[in-house]
Amino acid sequence: MKPSYSTALVVGAVSGLVLGLCLFAFITAYGGIPSLTAVVEGSDVTPTLAAAASATWVMIVLAGLVGGTVIAVTTYAVARVLEPDASSAPLIIIGPLGAVIGAVIGMVVFPLGITVMGSISEGNAVIGVADLVILTAITGLVAGGAVAWLSYILARPSAPAEDTELLSV
Repeated sequence: MKPSYSTALVVGAVSGLVLGLCLFAFITAYGGIPSLTAVVEGSDVTPTLAAAASATWVMIVLAGLVGGTVIAVTTYAVARVLEPDASSAPLIIIGPLGAVIGAVIGMVVFPLGITVMGSISEGNAVIGVADLVILTAITGLVAGGAVAWLSYILARPSAPAEDTELLSV
């Protein structure tokens, strides 16, 4: 079977979206972001999360490490099942690479997104819950797609094949 890198990108993006939202729910449920407040502007009430910015960045790095590793290892396992005899990079390289990519993308997207969609004041990152869910979904899509695509390329590289029609008359 011929490798399909675009399929890996799409499946990885969807998996990253789902995994990112699951990690968001897990982290907020277990107290990673403990301060849910409400901002009242006129007749609008917006639920917001106001956590220490440093704690938010630590949670983002940890979630990126876990999510990137899970997607990289899963992609490697699927690629090995599809073609067990293919020459591939070892899992000891693919796993940490996925973790680093997930954490780096999270640390690029989240501070910028919180600055644009919310605010950082007095050491606190304040953002609406709906905005944070959207930011998490975007980060999961980008990181999941990038990690799965690269992991699939490393786990199942394309092999050159002879073109029999090239020299035919």
